Amino acid sequence: MRVLLVGMNSFDSGKTQFAIRLSRFLSAQGQSIEYFKPLSGHNYWYNHEHTKVCLESGVLASMDAMRVREHLNSKSPIELANPVHSLFVPMRLEKPLQNLTNSLGLSGASSILTMERFSRPDKSGIDSTVLVAEDLVEEERLIIKQEEVGMLTRGAAIVPVRNLEDVQKFERVNFERHVSESFSMVEKSADVVIIEGFNDAAWPWDGLKTVDAVLLVSPAHVFSFDPERFRKAAYLMNRGNLPIREVTFSRISDLLKPFDRLEIRPDGELPIDVLEHLI
Repeated sequence: MRVLLVGMNSFDSGKTQFAIRLSRFLSAQGQSIEYFKPLSGHNYWYNHEHTKVCLESGVLASMDAMRVREHLNSKSPIELANPVHSLFVPMRLEKPLQNLTNSLGLSGASSILTMERFSRPDKSGIDSTVLVAEDLVEEERLIIKQEEVGMLTRGAAIVPVRNLEDVQKFERVNFERHVSESFSMVEKSADVVIIEGFNDAAWPWDGLKTVDAVLLVSPAHVFSFDPERFRKAAYLMNRGNLPIREVTFSRISDLLKPFDRLEIRPDGELPIDVLEHLI
């Protein structure tokens, strides 16, 4: 069974917390659960405690994925459960309000796209490639240290990138393959896979052809949608050559009506009778 969690808001929808509660519920029913977060990212500065965890483990991975997996008896490596993860790093400022004249800094001086890990299964276990803004790191224009980059790329192939265009070129060729192959491996080891989308993306990747349930999550509420209608609405609103993950829920909301609604509290377990009806 595949359960897709979609965020109603672009951030802080509560998908991860709901994933934890949902996994507890399904585990209590005797189901084996895996969690899959295809795409994620975090900021070296704002999430530095998590950055330290990544440095200690030598794996650049999602904080949300790590949180959910603490509640699961997961059989899949986190690199496959979270095949694509980015690291954003503040730049060194020589004067106030300075910005980086490079497309890797589109989000501002505090969030320079510095690394992005891509992983997929292979015969030897896991094949990982990390895109690295090598020039910015070597020129010490960012606050991350070169040895820290080394710790986060252990055993991985390194692809230097100079700008956002380099990153997007690599993503166009490799994103679908890495995510689809990783998901196929993760799915083999569980009765249920909880798929958590990125921010408010309506559909996480093209290779995901079907799901058994779509749950839209927001603070205090969960709405259930017909999975096939939800997928078709996302593809209907897709434009040009953009990947399907660029379509946000807000763009398809007028095309759909939820068939059920669950009100949840910030504490306590999920009501079993209602949840059973949702999925």
